[in-house]
Amino acid sequence: MKKLIRMLSLSKYKLLSSLIILFLFFACEKDFAKIHDEAFVVDTHNDVLLRSLIGRDILKDLPESHSDLTKFKKGGMDCQVFSIWVSPFEFGEGEYYNRANQMISQLEYLCSRVPNQWAIPFDYQDLVYNDQKGILSCMIGVEGGHAIENDLGKLDALYNRGMRYLGITWNNSTSWATSAKDETEKADSLEFIGLTNFGKDVIRKCNDLGVMVDVSHSGEKTFWDIIETTNKPIIASHSSVYKICPHFRNLKDDQLIAIKKNGGVVFVNFYPGYIDSTYLDKYEIVKKQFKSETDSLGKLYDTDSDLYWYKENELLEPKLSGIVPDVGTVIDHIDYIAKLIGVDHVGIGADWDGVEILPRGIEDLSKMPIITEKLIKRGYSVRDVKKILGGNFKRVFKEITS
Repeated sequence: MKKLIRMLSLSKYKLLSSLIILFLFFACEKDFAKIHDEAFVVDTHNDVLLRSLIGRDILKDLPESHSDLTKFKKGGMDCQVFSIWVSPFEFGEGEYYNRANQMISQLEYLCSRVPNQWAIPFDYQDLVYNDQKGILSCMIGVEGGHAIENDLGKLDALYNRGMRYLGITWNNSTSWATSAKDETEKADSLEFIGLTNFGKDVIRKCNDLGVMVDVSHSGEKTFWDIIETTNKPIIASHSSVYKICPHFRNLKDDQLIAIKKNGGVVFVNFYPGYIDSTYLDKYEIVKKQFKSETDSLGKLYDTDSDLYWYKENELLEPKLSGIVPDVGTVIDHIDYIAKLIGVDHVGIGADWDGVEILPRGIEDLSKMPIITEKLIKRGYSVRDVKKILGGNFKRVFKEITS
């Protein structure tokens, strides 16, 4: 009988312990959610407009996308920078600026459909107002200086339409600035490296207008020329840490330190190829396994088109999901930057819908609260987490646009 009583008591103890653990788990989950909800959450790079331009309605729940209206809400997003990226493969000289304007018009159209939910901010007060009204600030960032077509007047015009950052290059160089890809892969054949005099004029014009200068994709020489030229803080809208993942798209320690001295912010990219040094080799192996299928796709779609890229990603995604790093790797990059140059100089620029796949645990934008949870578990204070989620962006945006 005594043995039975002891067994029953032990069972009650285990049940009570389990209930306490469950209570603490859900209490913590609620706390993480509350912190995330209270924070001003910003992401500085999203390519989902390209889906909209091929006819997909991003104001509905799209299962194939990293982001859409529903996912923005679930992710607690308060400000999203929409990338205006003009493909140098699909469009030629003389077509870039018109395509950029077409993309901005598409964003304006989307905002007009849900005026109480989405709006384009033109200044810091718009950002504050939209936040107070529960409206997503849909900011415009132009990715690639080729969009201005060597014309400061077109830079002015894009600013007037709402552009608030300019990515100085994409992978392609311009006649006034060299890209990280070109400086890395074909430096010996380039006519120049870095910024030309016109390139420096572009930086000064951005400073004067209140346009954030974005160094993601910029070559190292271009980066240092920008640092020497700018009189305002700069941003890297979607870059990660070279020391962890040595890819030409990432920033080296001396560049990170220079951004701190400049007062700028690095917004960490979530793309597996930029955060995990083993991913791209594994990706190529997977791609070879599906060569016959991708060859067939190439007969149906232009291989330089967004549509081909989307179809290819849908084909590869089930296999790629098994080789991606988990969300902890994203936190590793945030943590590295915070420890090297301070928590005031790091944020989030995931590259939603601009990459074929994202890490486990943050497969789409609706999962954004996991970033808050992971940062808290790494030992970051609530105050510092809120800086990373969006406070640092607000600070630099206010400073540059004032």
